[in-house]
This record gives sequence, C-alpha cells and structure tokens, in this order.
Amino acid sequence: MDVSRLPVAAVGRWLRSVRPERAHLRADLVAGLPGAISSVPDGMAAAVLAGVNPVQGLYAGFAGPIVGGLSSNTRMMVITTTSAAALAAGSALQNVPADQRPQAVSLLAILAGIALVAAGILRLGRYTRFVSYSVMIGFLTGVSVNIFCGQIAGLTGASTHGDFPLAKAANVLIHPGNIQLASLLTGLSALAILLVLARTRLSVVSALIALVIPTAVVVLAGAETVARVGDQGDIPRGIPLPHLPDIRLFSFSLVTGALAMAVIILVQGAGVAEAVPNPGNAQPNPNQDIIAQGAGNLAAGFFRGIGVGGSVGSTALNVTVGGKTRWATIWAGVWMLIILALFSGLVEKIAVPTLGAILIFAAIGSLRPGEVATILRTGRTSQVLVITTFAATLFLPVAAAVGIGVALSLLLQLNQ
Repeated sequence: MDVSRLPVAAVGRWLRSVRPERAHLRADLVAGLPGAISSVPDGMAAAVLAGVNPVQGLYAGFAGPIVGGLSSNTRMMVITTTSAAALAAGSALQNVPADQRPQAVSLLAILAGIALVAAGILRLGRYTRFVSYSVMIGFLTGVSVNIFCGQIAGLTGASTHGDFPLAKAANVLIHPGNIQLASLLTGLSALAILLVLARTRLSVVSALIALVIPTAVVVLAGAETVARVGDQGDIPRGIPLPHLPDIRLFSFSLVTGALAMAVIILVQGAGVAEAVPNPGNAQPNPNQDIIAQGAGNLAAGFFRGIGVGGSVGSTALNVTVGGKTRWATIWAGVWMLIILALFSGLVEKIAVPTLGAILIFAAIGSLRPGEVATILRTGRTSQVLVITTFAATLFLPVAAAVGIGVALSLLLQLNQ
C-alpha cells in the first residue's frame, strides 16, 4: 500500500461526504436564511453575555456554522453561539480589563477549540453518558437563573454592583431610583413583542423584530438616555479577516475557563446529536461531533468571534424551516457573511435593553420546572445532586460549578 496516498484518499472521502446534494440544494439554501436571521439577535445577545462587543457574536455566527457544518457527523446540528458557553466565557473574562476582552474572548474560543479537538481525538465522547442527569439539570437551571438576573441591569438601564448575577439583580431592585424609565420601557416593549409573537408564524424572526422595532422607536424619539451597542465600543464594518489574538493574554484562569467551556459544549452537543440523529441506520459518531465543535471554536476564535457549540434552539429551527442536509447549516453561515457585509454598520444603533430582553426571554424559556420537580421526587441522592449543582452555578464561577458537577457525577458512578 502506498502510504503517501492515504491523506489524499481521506480528503477525497471527506469531499464526497460533504458535497451538496442537488435534490436538496434549494431547500437548504432557503432554510439557511431564517437560521442566519435568527442568529443576528442571538449572536449579539450571547456576546453581551460574554461581556464583549456584540459584533463578535455575529463573527461566531458565520464561522461556527460553516466550519462546524463541514466537519460534523450529525448533519442537522448547528454549531453556533449558545448562552451557556457565553456565560462561561463571561465568567472566565470577569477579571480581564475591558480593553483586552475582545482579544481575550477569541483566545478563549481557540483554547476551548484545542481542548475539544483533543477530546475528540482521544475518543472521550463515550464518557458524556456518565454525566448525571440531575447534575446537568441543576447546572442548566442555574445558568438560566444567572442569565435572567444578569440582564436585569441591561433591561432597566440601571448601574449595578455585585459579585455574581443574583447579587447584581438584587442591587437593582434595592435601588429602584437607578432605573431609567426610557430604558425600562424599551426593554419591556421588546419582551412584549417576544411574548406576542412566540406562538405565531413570525416566531422564527420574533427576536429580530423585538430588536428592530423598539430600537427604531428609540432612534426616532431621540431617547439619548437609552444605551446603544455603539456606546460599548467601535463596531467594525464588513467581514472580519483572520486574526491571531494576543498570546500574551494567556493565563491560568483563561485555561480553566476554556476547559469549563469545553465540558459544557461537549455535553450540550451530545444532547443535540441525540435529538436529531442522522436518517436511516447511520451510526452516530460523538467524537467526530466533538472535533467539529472544536473546529468551529478554532474558526470563531481566528475570526475574532466568541465560543460556539451545538445549539438546541438553532438546530430545532434548522429542522423546522425545512433543512435537509448539513448544507442548511453551512448556508446559514454564508447568509450571515452577507448580512455582515451589508448591515454591520447598523449594529451600533441597536438599543441595549432589547438584547437584555432577548436573553431574559430565552432564559425563562429554557427553564424546566417539570423536570426539576420530577428529580426532586426521585430520591435523596438526586435531590442533593440537583440542589448542589444549582447552588454552585449561582454563587461560584462557572469553571468551579462545572468542576463540582463533574466530580459529583464521578462519585455517583463510583457508588453504583
């Protein structure tokens, strides 16, 4: 056998596996557009959650779907920004000076990408089933509460202080005089739009409508007291070029934050893959999906974006709007590039309270009270696991909460 031909043969097999199917080309092309449109508010909101320029969420919104779509085993999985990964990024960057965060968040995505690719190569995908369901529900519930509490200040325009999101929300409520009426009305109007459109045919673009209409009212009314995205820093125009972040920002806290992100992405991605298996008798390959998510993070980081992972919401939308193959995801990334090229200059005008409203609405929607209640009735062990993980997520850095969750899952497996 000619060993020199093996890489060429492997590339040939990969190209054949990812080439567009002519029968589904139009359906995938059309399905990619609503995916890209929904990623505009979601990506910007995720970047706000990470504490960086909202446009960096849009950069991740094209790099993740294109690279992830080309390399994943689960064809319909959309690899893009997620709230849990963004929250982990924000926790890892909380001690980084504001002027260094744009580069630090890209370096964080690259480090998480390296960790994920290594995990896939080492075939660690099979260990995701050892993560306790109670631990996962406790963590995700804590993440949702943290997102809700963390966006109260943005929704109301109030300045706030606190060591963790719950304390920041309490600070706003204790000092109602800091709430700006114009900001509050803007945020509440965005929430109202999201609620009204949630069960209509416009639900696919409800977040974009909730972003645009209140912002247009703010601009036309000349409400200067309402914070705009442009107030948080310059918004670059057009499509970003590849860029290697400043390696001097490398630190131990960034590494632990990247590992926490990688664990969250790995477990969430496994859940997405189970929800949308490939058709027929195709064998799942969780390790390939992990590598794909790692590749997506590497691409997002090199294009100045935030971290990405398998997204439950975006994947569900991809299926709902008629996506047939992996190219629905890839086209969503291409459409995002077009949106960036044409409309990136408008990003700076968006009212910040609308982004807070989108995150709060998503956080409420991701709560699973029925599942929490079921776990609490299951037994003492499940009660301890879900409550401990929930409390750790509320009051500790995300990396520490993830570590506690993993340790509890391992202890549970050892005691069985």
